[in-house]
Amino acid sequence: MNKEIFNEKKWVVIAGPCAAENRNQILESATEIKKTGGDILRAGIWKPRTNPDNWQGSGDIAIDWMVEAKKNTGIPISTEVKDIRTIDIALCADFDLLWIGSRNAQNYALLEEIGKQTSDKKIPIILKRGFSSSLDEWIGSMEYIYKNNPNVILCERGIRGFSPDTRNILDLQTAYLAKQQSGLPVVIDVSHAAGRSDLITPMAIAAKAVGFDGLMVEVHPTPATAKTDSKQQISLDDFDRLIQTLNRIPDSRTIYGKK
Repeated sequence: MNKEIFNEKKWVVIAGPCAAENRNQILESATEIKKTGGDILRAGIWKPRTNPDNWQGSGDIAIDWMVEAKKNTGIPISTEVKDIRTIDIALCADFDLLWIGSRNAQNYALLEEIGKQTSDKKIPIILKRGFSSSLDEWIGSMEYIYKNNPNVILCERGIRGFSPDTRNILDLQTAYLAKQQSGLPVVIDVSHAAGRSDLITPMAIAAKAVGFDGLMVEVHPTPATAKTDSKQQISLDDFDRLIQTLNRIPDSRTIYGKK
């Protein structure tokens, strides 16, 4: 994948299951997402969970499923890394994009390490905002990666709030300030922000209309059977409809910022 995929000419959609559950699920997702217009396949392989007794993801075996999906469809692949070992494995498998999740958003040793390990090839690294990170904290975390690998993308995934109606609060205001202050691309993870599938489309429309650089969305062949976060994943058919809707929304970076 071109390390410059996040650029002024392309609004990027990163889509796929919350977790890689089995080979067929990944291959089906990759095929349909690529055909529909998704740019990058995402799936969690090593799942950091609040409770250690909860399912922690399929683990290393899922690397083979993702690599096969890339080989079959040509779609770039991405996943979350949580420690030095998983960084090494993902890089050896030629993943095109890696991300640091909100639980590790202020793990400065890990942030510095991923910057160092990707410094040669300048592989794109997405840094999700921490659950309660301020703008300064988010930008500060980014700089630990940036000093070795400037190919960083920021990701707003919602912050903790008081309301039980949504999983998190989608903070587009601070996300836009992050884009202005850092000069980096910013993508919006609508799935983790909302925590419910019925909010995915309107929040995705807002993200593109405001002038962000892309979208991260969880898509599953059968969301009701998903092993993790079933309520916030949309079906492949719904993803198709989402892409058709987004294609009618102008790329507002031409309006609100210099492309």
